[in-house]
Order: sequence, then C-alpha cells, then structure tokens
Amino acid sequence: MESFHINNEKSVIAAIAITLVIVASVVTVVYVWYRPEASGYSTLYLLDAQNQAVNYPDLLVINNNNSINVQVVVENHLAKPQDYQLQVKITQNTASFPLNTTAYSTYEKRLDDSDIWENQVPVSINQPGDYSVVFELWSKGTEETTYTFTQNFCVLHLQVVADEA
Repeated sequence: MESFHINNEKSVIAAIAITLVIVASVVTVVYVWYRPEASGYSTLYLLDAQNQAVNYPDLLVINNNNSINVQVVVENHLAKPQDYQLQVKITQNTASFPLNTTAYSTYEKRLDDSDIWENQVPVSINQPGDYSVVFELWSKGTEETTYTFTQNFCVLHLQVVADEA
C-alpha cells in the first residue's frame, strides 16, 4: 500500500510539472503572436555650440548680439520615409502647443528611416523683453497633403535687453 502512495505523489508532481510547461508555452506563444508592433517615433532636440544640450543662450543684447544660431536636430525612427516641417515661432506667451501664431521661419525636409536632419536656425530679436523661441515639429506621410503637429516641440527662453552703451 505504501508504494502505491509514493507512485501517486510522483504522478501528481509530474502532472503539475507538465501542466506548468504547457501553460508557460501557451502564454509565450500568445505573447509572441499577439504582441503589439513597436510604434515608431520622431524626435526633436536642440544643441548648443559645442553639440551638447547644456549651454543654451539666454540673454541677447540689442545692437550687440541680438542674433543667434540654434542647432535643431530632427530624427526619424518611424520605419518609413517621412516629410517634416520645422516651424520656428517667437512669442512672449506660451499658453498651449502648437502655438496659434505665425511662424518666424519654416523649414522642410524628407527623411528616410533612421535619418537625422541637423539644421542651423538663425534667430534675431530686436525688441527688449522676455521671449520664448518655440521649435515645433510637424509631419505628413507620403500620401497626405497637409502637415500635422507631432506633439514634439522645444522651447528656448531668451531675455532681450537694450544696449546700455
């Protein structure tokens, strides 16, 4: 009678182990089969004169150094070619994005997947005050006719003062 009990315990352990292997296999197959595709993305960022995201200009002096060049970088990681539009806007009020104001300047470029677009954007402000220079990234697919806002933007805050000389 005792040996029957041991065989029964071994059978139960074997059944549990087999069940765990089957459940783990089914879960793995379902995950691999039905997992969502990784969605691509676009990115936008600013670099300083040393190609770093550290020392951005923050003070401009009228008639002295009221013009700057900002290096703007756009990257396409959408796994397809994409048309981009960079809109540069200067404002003293940043309520919500995209800004409902006319662009100071606009640049367009088509990027293949994994391409990087580096662009030197000149900005000049001639009136004293506190300003935000907003860089908005817009895109359209190859079949689309209008650009849509990608929710990617960068804001550079500048204080513009009069030359005291």
